[in-house]
Amino acid sequence: MNESFLHVNTEHLVLRMPQLDDVASVLAIEGHPDTNQFRVKIPVTNEQEAKETLHTWRNNWLESGFGYWAVVESITSEIVGFGGIRQENWQGSPVLNLYYRFSPHVWGRGYAQEMAETALELGKKHVPHVPVVARIQPVNKPSIRLAERLGLCHQPNLDSDHLMVFA
Repeated sequence: MNESFLHVNTEHLVLRMPQLDDVASVLAIEGHPDTNQFRVKIPVTNEQEAKETLHTWRNNWLESGFGYWAVVESITSEIVGFGGIRQENWQGSPVLNLYYRFSPHVWGRGYAQEMAETALELGKKHVPHVPVVARIQPVNKPSIRLAERLGLCHQPNLDSDHLMVFA
């Protein structure tokens, strides 16, 4: 495990490796209709799928030493999202995929940006040889705006049929 990623405190958030008992939060956030309006994949619909998602995320941590975090609101200790970076392949090349998905009741608080800025900073510091990308559906204007605020630029040469890529 890369200790720098394992447990991170930001101004409003605690970013930590997902735990096995986070299943209900995975289901609540990854399965919420509002959080899936721009999702390419089918949303998580039951506890077994939530467990499989959690298992995949935890395996990323074991393989790479980092991965998507459970995002905990400091003031309430509630899991309000999942996100961060994990190593993947995109069009035959290794990338750090930037991901963010938050409970609708915390939208507009700047948590996605706060978490993503931390993920970008740690990725550049500890995995500088692998580019960070955000893959976003063209209709997902809020995520595109966030990627741009983070300093990521559209890379049309990396786009797929359904996703714009920002790096």
